This record gives sequence, C-alpha cells and structure tokens, in this order.
Amino acid sequence: MSLPASPPQETTLASRTSSTEPPAPYTVPLTQIPVGHGPIGIAMAPDSTHAYVTNFGSGTVSVINTPTKTTAATVPTGAGPWGIAVSPDSTRAYVANFGDNTVSVLDTTTNTVPDTIPGITSPIGVAFAPNGRFAYVVSQGTNAVVRIDTTTHTALATVPVGTRPYNVLITPDSTRAYVTNFGEDTVSVIDTTTDTVLTTIPGFNLPRALALTPNGLRLYVTDYGGNTVSVVSTSSNSITHTISGLSIPFYVAIAPNGGYAYVSVDGTSAVQVLNPATGTVTATVPGFNVPNWLAVTPDSRFVYVVNNGGDSVSMFRSPRGIVPGQGPIGGGTTVTITGQNLTGATAVTFGSRAARNFTVLDDNTITAETPAGTGAVQVTVTTPGGTGVLGHFYYIPPPRLTSLMPSSGPAEGGNIVGISGIYLSTATEVRLGTTRLIPTVDSDSQITVTAPAEPGPGNIPVQVITPGGPSDTLTYTYT
Repeated sequence: MSLPASPPQETTLASRTSSTEPPAPYTVPLTQIPVGHGPIGIAMAPDSTHAYVTNFGSGTVSVINTPTKTTAATVPTGAGPWGIAVSPDSTRAYVANFGDNTVSVLDTTTNTVPDTIPGITSPIGVAFAPNGRFAYVVSQGTNAVVRIDTTTHTALATVPVGTRPYNVLITPDSTRAYVTNFGEDTVSVIDTTTDTVLTTIPGFNLPRALALTPNGLRLYVTDYGGNTVSVVSTSSNSITHTISGLSIPFYVAIAPNGGYAYVSVDGTSAVQVLNPATGTVTATVPGFNVPNWLAVTPDSRFVYVVNNGGDSVSMFRSPRGIVPGQGPIGGGTTVTITGQNLTGATAVTFGSRAARNFTVLDDNTITAETPAGTGAVQVTVTTPGGTGVLGHFYYIPPPRLTSLMPSSGPAEGGNIVGISGIYLSTATEVRLGTTRLIPTVDSDSQITVTAPAEPGPGNIPVQVITPGGPSDTLTYTYT
C-alpha cells in the first residue's frame, strides 16, 4: 500500500541569511519526514536515491525519496520489523521482522515483498556483504548469526555468538564480521570464509551499534550502558580508547569520507558529532524525538535520523567545516567545504593561494582541490555577497623515519616496536609489509606498534602513513 507523498516540514535552528550575504559557517536546520508508527531502523541505498525505514509498530517499511525528501511508498512486511539493510546493487532490502521470526525480501524496484525467509528466531540486525554474495542476520533468540544466500534467499549456516546479540557489520573486503553481544558486554569477530568466531573482544558496557572507519582500521561501538563509544583496533581486536560524554548512545554511523562520526543519544534526544581524527565530540545537533538508527548518504553530505518517539525521520546536512581538514604540503587533496550562501562562488582560497579547482554543488556545499602550502591556513570563499572564512586547513609535512627499536623480533610477534623519526604526531597507520596497524602516538618523534605474527623469518618493510603522505621505509627483521 502506498502513501501519498508528504511535504517535508523544516524546523530552522538558526535564522537563514539571504543569498546576498557573504558565505558563513553552516547552522543546522532539520527537515522532518513523516513515516510509520514506532520507526527504528534505516538503511540508505548505495545509489543514494532512497532510504528505507522500518516501522516496528506498523509492520511496514517507509520508502523515502531522498531527492524530494518525501515518503514515496509504504511496504507491508512481517510483524515488528527492526533491522534493515540494502544490497550493494540497490535492488533489494532485507528486513528483520523481530515479531514473526522472518526476514522480508523487499524488491526496491517495485516496492513489494516477493519472498520471505522463515525460521530465524527473533531476527534483529542484518548486513549485506559488500561483495553481495551473502548476508548475515542476527538471531537474538538463538544467540547466533545466520548466513543467507542472497541469490536463493535461503539460510546456509548458523554461527553461535554471544548472549543477546544486536547488530552485525561486515568489513569492506567481506572477510570479517563484527557482532555486538548486548547481554555479555562483548563483540564477536567472525571469519566469513569459515563461518566461525575468530575471537571475542571484551570490555564493553551493553554494546549495541557499530560502525567502521573507511580505512577499516577502527571500529566504533556504542556502549548503551556506559555513556561512551568504544574504539576498537581491527588489527589487534582490542579497545584502544573510549569517547565519553554521550548520554545513552544508541546508534553510530560514520560518513563515507571519514570526516565525521554521528551518534544518536537517547539521554538528550540529540545527535553528537565526533571527529574520528581526534576522537572528540565536536558538535551537538539537538531537536530529535528519541533518536534511534541513523544513516549517512554515500556522498557524506546528509544525515538521516529515525525519531522513534515522533514517527518521523529528520534530515540534516553535514556540519560546517572542511573535510578532510589535513593534507600534504604538495596539495592535491579534495576537500568538501560546508557553509551557507555559497551559490555563485567565484573564488576559493587556502591561505593566500587559490584552490586548484572547485565545484559548487549547492548553496551549502563546495568541493575543492587544495594548492600546495604549509602550516595552518584559513579557507575562504568569495561570492557576489562578499568573502567569508569557512574554516581551516592544516598542511602536514610527510613523515620521515630514522630508526626502529628493536629492529628485529620473533616470528610469533607480540613485541612492542618503537618507531622514531619526525612529523609522526598525526600518524594514522603503520604498515609492516602488507599488515596495517594502528599506532600509539607517543610524540611527534616516536610512535609504537605491536609486531604481528609472520609465517617465518624474513625482512619486512616498515612505513608510516599520515595525512601528509607515506614515509620512507625501514626494515624490520623476523627471526
């Protein structure tokens, strides 16, 4: 059954300025889109054209037309739909019907349910593998994850996990999956080639949702009972640090460009914006009504938030700023500039130098390529209304390495390796051969990593990656 398109209702949190005024930092308005009763989950189609919302209380999925920001259709599903995921080719969605132990297969072309997968007890979370060949459905009633063949829509295997699992995420290379176990404060790590649990990560507090950074090195997990987000190193499968100050965090999503992470917090009915580079809360967007799941569009420009208490979805643009905010001194970084009154821009400058090129996407968004530069510079945009400062960009020199301490170690790994050099304070990863590791930054001249295991003796190149680019290499010897 289809619903008539509903016009969006916009609540402005700060007054808009006219297009004749100079560019300015962006103030976040919310666009409200009515959906069904008791909405919980949302999934964005990879082609960006639609978002799909599970209405737990209505037994339906609302289909949002993202260009018009209206509800285009309502699709009946099973009872109590909770989790939802859209296939990589955007042709179908899987809907976990918690209330009747089924998964609805939604055809996104016709907005119908041509098939239903039965026999999954209390399904709640669902994820497609990025390669499209399979999906995992969390069966909370059996403390397991069920592997689904996405061609035949049949169950192939069951993987036991922890107690009261909630959500599942599959890595970009489709080889690993992570499952939050709400009932035992752990996250299960699954080898998807064997459908077995590789390891279990402890130390959470009622873990619920999870999201992966674009480079795959960090996993963000909401601690619903701890008012924190735990950050996990996917190379060591351990918690590296926590981000505090989040009142009852429910769900987390990370923008595809890696610029921001968004956390819905039930305690204040807000969305808090995290900077993954610094691990800090940089902004708070208020005005929601029991926010649950959220989703970021593939271009990272818009965030959709489910209002469980308001039977609606709120949409807002990515907050003001320059993303990414760091890059190499040689220039060539493509950045997204978010602000207001950007239509008709005639110039974008980084310090005293003009951008190599720029494109005005709309009144709030410009993409630009950085020129060469040094240090911290202001980013300005000039329009017929004047010139405004939209943020800062930081030029990072490339790291240089001088020594490893120790420079050798056993093939079984496990020893701490200190890497010395200069310009290391912004290091995002260390590569030991083909293994990618998250370093601990001790200072601008030293970082440390734990050496992974290797099949046998040999020499391995070591390289450090920062926003300034890759370093030269040193050699680590496995004995």
